[in-house]
Amino acid sequence: MKRIVLSTLAGVLLAAGTAAQAQTAVAPGLKLSPEQMQRLDKDKSGDVSRQEYQEFMEASFTRLDANQDGVLDRSELPANVTDEQFAAMDVNRDGKVTRAEFMNQVMADYDEAARQAAH
Repeated sequence: MKRIVLSTLAGVLLAAGTAAQAQTAVAPGLKLSPEQMQRLDKDKSGDVSRQEYQEFMEASFTRLDANQDGVLDRSELPANVTDEQFAAMDVNRDGKVTRAEFMNQVMADYDEAARQAAH
C-alpha cells in the first residue's frame, strides 16, 4: 500500500489556514508553513526530529479521540482523511484505529520519508 498517510494526515492535523504562506520541506511530501514548523520543531533546530513528530502525533491521537475510548473511528477523523488513509491505519480491518495502529503507521511513514530524504 502506498505511503500516503504521513504527508496528508500531518497536513490535516496541522491545518491552520496557512496554505498561502511560504512552505518549508521537512521530508518528501511533507511541506510545512513556517507556523506549522514552529509548532512541531520544539528544539528550534530547523528540522522535525522523530521524537518531535512522535510527540505531536501522540497528542494528535488523544485530541482526535473525542469519546476517549482509546480508538478512532471514521467519524472522529477530519472529513478530508480519505478512506484509503483510514484503511492504511486500520491494520486489522475492524473499522477502528487503535493508538498502536495509528502510531505504527505514522511513524513508519516518518521513517520512510526520512530514508527518502537521505538519498
